[in-house]
Amino acid sequence: MGIERNAAALLLKMRADGVHFGRLAMLGRQNLHLDFDEYLQFLRRVGRPPESALPEFAEGLLLALGATQVEAMDFSAYEGAALLHDMNQPVPPQWHQQYDVVFDGGTLEHVFNFPVAIRNCMELLKPGGRFVSATITNNWCGHGFYQFSPELFFRLFGPDNGFCIIEMYLSNLRGRCYAVADPASIKSRVELCNGEPMFLLVHARRDAVCGIFSKTPQQSDYVANWSGGQSRPDGIFPKAWKNRPVIRQLRQLRQHLLNRRRFRKMSLANRQFFTPVELSI
Repeated sequence: MGIERNAAALLLKMRADGVHFGRLAMLGRQNLHLDFDEYLQFLRRVGRPPESALPEFAEGLLLALGATQVEAMDFSAYEGAALLHDMNQPVPPQWHQQYDVVFDGGTLEHVFNFPVAIRNCMELLKPGGRFVSATITNNWCGHGFYQFSPELFFRLFGPDNGFCIIEMYLSNLRGRCYAVADPASIKSRVELCNGEPMFLLVHARRDAVCGIFSKTPQQSDYVANWSGGQSRPDGIFPKAWKNRPVIRQLRQLRQHLLNRRRFRKMSLANRQFFTPVELSI
């Protein structure tokens, strides 16, 4: 868990956009995973004097962004967290609406009961507060319990739950960033098939206090199918001529061409899904 260059770049952009950091809760006591030159550049960006060493933990960086109070929440006090809580369980009601920012720097993928954990994050926020996550998506198999899809966060942080997505990005380890389209807006699954680890950067805002998950989030393309009343007939079998060897070969060739086209569609080169952006320290 920690703040690396992608998360730091998003936080800097939020500061430039006028976000109020105020009282901030971070999930786990976040380490600082910048190299020293990146840290010095960060300090220059926020108008702070240079320091002689790279801190182990991220509180100083978050305070430099404008946070007035930073509290770490963790299962145990082994790294000095101030708030001790198992995120698999609901947070106490007295913690609700107490924070201006909730920051996840790579904790949620390690929590088994994700629906409870993400609801906790949402309940902690005041109206107008921000949820920020730098989590994992493609090619992190085995890192935690989960790798997350962009659509999950688009559907979680929607009007039914009193939230909206401000921005969402995919980023690789080298810091190349792409804005991610909402599948519901473009009426297509936003899929990615690639060969390098990718981060998912999420920035959402709480607009209203309402019953979170009173309506269960659903994947957008299924909602469209259900509302259209489409169904597939059962009991239809291929005609015998479709099983002839030449026909099978033609069908295999067609499928091969379709797969090539599909994998092109599922790459970062697809500008309907992914738009390159400049997001840096």
